[in-house]
Amino acid sequence: MKWTNYTFNELDLELVFLIRDELKKSLGDQADEALMTSGFLDRLQEDPIYVHHFDEDYWVSHIVKRFQQALAG
Repeated sequence: MKWTNYTFNELDLELVFLIRDELKKSLGDQADEALMTSGFLDRLQEDPIYVHHFDEDYWVSHIVKRFQQALAG
């Protein structure tokens, strides 16, 4: 997936970059890969109201967990 495949508003982009910054703290160089393969961006595109219902800490935890599971198995 590429960033250009998505159309986000300013609020969506703010959330994406907050999450990306937090992912970089825990995953370093793998942060972008984790974000792009997590399904988060698809979910945000399809159902932004659902996504914005949760804060960035929830999404960071969810994305890290899924990424670590994918690496392990």
